[in-house]
Amino acid sequence: MAEWMADVFIELVNRSIAASWLVLAVLALRLLLRKGPRWASVLLWGLVGFRLVCPFTLESALSLLPSGETVPENIMLSPAPALDSGMAAVDRVVNPIMAEAFAPAPAASANPLQVLIPLMALVWAAGVLALCLYTLVSWLRLRRRVAEAVPVRDNIFESGRVPTPFVFGLVRPRIYLPTALPAEARGPVIAHEVAHIARRDHLWKPLGFALTSVYWFNPLLWVGYILFCRDIELACDERVVRGMAPGQRADYSQALLECSTGRRALGACPLAFGEVGVKARVKAALHYKKPAFWAVAGALVLCAAVAVVFLTDPLTPRYDFSENAIVSATVWDYAGPRERELNASQLDELASRLEGLQGLSNTREEGFTPLYALVVELEDGATLTFNGYRDDGSQVRTEYEGMLWQVTDEEFCAYLYNQWQAGDTAEAIPEPSPLKEYADALADTIELEDDQLFFTLPEEVPEGAQLTIQISGRAVYEDGFSQSLHFLEDAVWTPGERYSIPYDDAYTELGIFLFADYPDGSQEEQAISLHRIAEALVYAQSAPALTPEVADEFIAGTLAGFILDADGTYGLTLPGPVPLSEDGKTTLSVTLNATYSDEPGTFSTESHEFTHDMLARGQSVVGRLGGDMETLTSVSLNVFFMTDEGENQQSIYARGNLELTAPFTFGEAAGYSVPAAEVYEEGGAAKALYTFSDGRRALLSAALPDGLTLQSDTTVDEAGIPVLSVLQNGRQVGAVHLCGLGATDDPTLATVDTAADSVPMQIFANMALSNHAGFEDYHVVQSSPTGAVATARYVWQELGTTDAAVTDPWSSRDCVLAYDWQVLPYFVEFAFADGALSAQQLAALAEGIELSLG
Repeated sequence: MAEWMADVFIELVNRSIAASWLVLAVLALRLLLRKGPRWASVLLWGLVGFRLVCPFTLESALSLLPSGETVPENIMLSPAPALDSGMAAVDRVVNPIMAEAFAPAPAASANPLQVLIPLMALVWAAGVLALCLYTLVSWLRLRRRVAEAVPVRDNIFESGRVPTPFVFGLVRPRIYLPTALPAEARGPVIAHEVAHIARRDHLWKPLGFALTSVYWFNPLLWVGYILFCRDIELACDERVVRGMAPGQRADYSQALLECSTGRRALGACPLAFGEVGVKARVKAALHYKKPAFWAVAGALVLCAAVAVVFLTDPLTPRYDFSENAIVSATVWDYAGPRERELNASQLDELASRLEGLQGLSNTREEGFTPLYALVVELEDGATLTFNGYRDDGSQVRTEYEGMLWQVTDEEFCAYLYNQWQAGDTAEAIPEPSPLKEYADALADTIELEDDQLFFTLPEEVPEGAQLTIQISGRAVYEDGFSQSLHFLEDAVWTPGERYSIPYDDAYTELGIFLFADYPDGSQEEQAISLHRIAEALVYAQSAPALTPEVADEFIAGTLAGFILDADGTYGLTLPGPVPLSEDGKTTLSVTLNATYSDEPGTFSTESHEFTHDMLARGQSVVGRLGGDMETLTSVSLNVFFMTDEGENQQSIYARGNLELTAPFTFGEAAGYSVPAAEVYEEGGAAKALYTFSDGRRALLSAALPDGLTLQSDTTVDEAGIPVLSVLQNGRQVGAVHLCGLGATDDPTLATVDTAADSVPMQIFANMALSNHAGFEDYHVVQSSPTGAVATARYVWQELGTTDAAVTDPWSSRDCVLAYDWQVLPYFVEFAFADGALSAQQLAALAEGIELSLG
């Protein structure tokens, strides 16, 4: 029984690893499908499920999986246990550790893995059982809760004991609604749940949870299940809203917010209306745009391609000598060097072993010079070569149909090793001296001083080698004239001596070429790219040292020089060499984001990214936006200096941001102003004059209650906009923040009812679209056709303070909110410590706030 469970567990581990590659691919492809139909993402998750349950797999030359069987089925009995990940770098690190830790001891009654793997299988079975019990208990509790539900019509029921609408049931699914659900929300809710049933989501979600329960040990599959639940909700939302008008989509989004549960459940059921991803779903509903035909067709092609490359295993060699027999085979001993022909009986044995060969994995690592090889010649003149690289016979590689394969069949590796050892080999002659080490040591001595390159020959010349050194290259000058370069042709090369050659920035190629001739007639050569080393030295000499002041100046200059043309072409000109940090851990990164909108409530985005390596070699970068320029609404350019803190952690050293909005000024440098806020008093009111990165200005005026003053601060937000402090008798009791609007296009903003006492998501989506944060008690004090001032309370959940989000504490603060999209693309938040101002003071403050152009 234990052995059977161990075999099942190994099979599940291999399936899990193969499916993990598919999960990683789906995570990346979901980003490409943002403009496509939402059902495509669900279909991709379906491929993951199929990979996990399919009892067989096909082999394909198109497969992208590195290995079809990472854990060999005979690993428990192997004298040298090893993984076959298909990635040489991983195997080199992991397998020596496994061999040392789990190799069987000569006197032991069982291999270590014969004990460990069955134990792991028992732990796996216990985990599956625990999840099954959890699911059963949850199902029974929910069934008891809806037992007294009252039928409304058809399969729709109502109950006062359910907190949110959901679908429950596998064979005869029913829709359950809370008794307190507002009448205006019932239509969208019922439409959503009916769509779930039509799409069979009440079956797919439990199936997904069942698979995750079986493969509970793989965290990537839990991530996949969570995102799968989100994607089926988005696909269902898309099905419901695709026939709705913008106003109906707004009602649907409001219903989502009202029914959001704030839960992060991982159960198999039910399909709760507002359970997961409410923020993303509301945005998708508000900005829904019917996918173009090319997007639908592309999604289908993409899904088909993913199925081909990830549902198949790598094609492994299959040898068949029935029609193309082996005519000869030679064992080579490169240490001798000697060779030995196999006789007729040995050829028959070899053919049998090759036809039964198992355990090959694709590899990209060619290895070093082999110690021995088996070269097989076939009737048609083709040859098969098996190279051995280690003197213990553990590493054998072969080439098949243009690909390199690692042989993991231990019996064949041992057979080939024995054939090598059976030869009457002579003592190996000394290996050639390492010319590569000599070249590396020489390269480390290269210096650039006053247009001269200096280098020193290492003291130790490769032993037994006659060394020849040549320095040559090519130069191309501004007038178009070019010439070949040759230096120090008559030099006497002396170990330890320092030499120099001139260097000019017209040089396009320049290198030191080393040739070693050995007494046995063998040769070796190495090349050093002087041109590349000189470029790095020139750059290092011209680049300024990175300091906060230098970084800020460089960022401002980069942003100021940005140019956008009417055809979408853009240019980014750096103000000089990129500053270098002393430890090399802080580097430059630039991102450009473009937003398009061709009709109200819809938008699409496009991103371009430039890394430090792309920017450090030139003073300008040219690119082109790929979208329709007539629908371009905004361009955001972000320049960062990021510090690598290790362990995949980074911190921001310095940053700057430039926001350009339609109408654009094409063909001219954008210019850049460091965002600032000037605070002063005038006419009994506190004034804050904001200057933004594109030079625009806006004025905030507020009649503050007695005892309150406004003061500028050194703090800035993520967009680089200053944060103001609100003081009460010299003590800070609040702050003033500017936050981006949820929508920026006029048609969408025109749908806002500025006088309504309900939070307009078109304005506050960036702060309020979450199960864990939002505005409550929203009350409009004054309004205009394009803006309003309101009092509210901002509430948010302090996540991570307990083991479950449902029990994490909530916090709140009083605030006054003001916006006018004709004045600035931000809303203003006066945020106060709890109880700092009374309700009357908050209302009075709201009445005295004005926004105007600066």
